[in-house]
Amino acid sequence: MNRSFAAVFALVLALIIPSCGKSPLGKAGLQGEGTLAAIRDLTGAYERRDLDAFLEKVAPAYPERDAFLTSVEKIFATYQTIQFKLHFTKILVMVQDKGNIKATFTWEGEWRTTGGRIVKDGARVTLVLDPGTYKLVGIDGKNMFLPSDAPAPARQ
Repeated sequence: MNRSFAAVFALVLALIIPSCGKSPLGKAGLQGEGTLAAIRDLTGAYERRDLDAFLEKVAPAYPERDAFLTSVEKIFATYQTIQFKLHFTKILVMVQDKGNIKATFTWEGEWRTTGGRIVKDGARVTLVLDPGTYKLVGIDGKNMFLPSDAPAPARQ
């Protein structure tokens, strides 16, 4: 009796395990993963203060690109330590049939000078990425790469 139960259990287990395999991601899933990787690469280059790598992640079509990059260069010269915390648990990635990819999430940042000055900032932002290259083409909301000296509003 115990042997027949063990044999049936082993047979059922052998049939169930292969059905638990993951199916490969579709086009939308791959674009979602590409979007998350692009955001991590962009913020990683910014945190490392690597201007060349950061420039590589910003599309030539970014509005007022030269002024933006000049501002980022000044940030890199002013602050020696930059840290970001991205809240990916509540991220919304919109991949449209035609047009750009939009990723909306909340972020917190901290910029430190060698003199001990600390600037903290954070907000909800939408980064607009080119679907072919995953480069930054726009920012809707507070620009996360340009810290504000005004204190962030208290959460309600």
